[in-house]
Amino acid sequence: METRGVFAPETAHAAATRYEQLGPTARVVVRETAKAMSFDADEYDERVTGAVVETARDATFAELLVVHLADRDAFDAWLADSEFGDADVVRLGSANVDRVAWHPVPFADTVIATTYQDRPTAAASTLRRAAFGRVYRDALAEADAN
Repeated sequence: METRGVFAPETAHAAATRYEQLGPTARVVVRETAKAMSFDADEYDERVTGAVVETARDATFAELLVVHLADRDAFDAWLADSEFGDADVVRLGSANVDRVAWHPVPFADTVIATTYQDRPTAAASTLRRAAFGRVYRDALAEADAN
């Protein structure tokens, strides 16, 4: 089993804290990207909206999530031996593919998994976006409301 990523939040609070911490990073990334694209001040003000910065923060958060990659047998063994044995497992991709990328979300009692054949980096990125959209977006919105 291979593990990639740096952040595996155990609680919704930990996820929300990291998400908030990434706000300044997202602003810098967007500003520097706009600078590299030679935006002048007017174009920057027109095109760089709060939604653009929020999208950068969402993507940055997702890309930091820990993802495990292995063959299907290793995933099944991990699932059986982990505290996620009875969790909701969201399976994406094809049942006819040999390898699995997955991300457990303890506070949601959920595992998001996707299959892949030979592109682990693409699978990890796809999985992270799926985990963000299916679990983290709602958890972050709920944490923000409280």
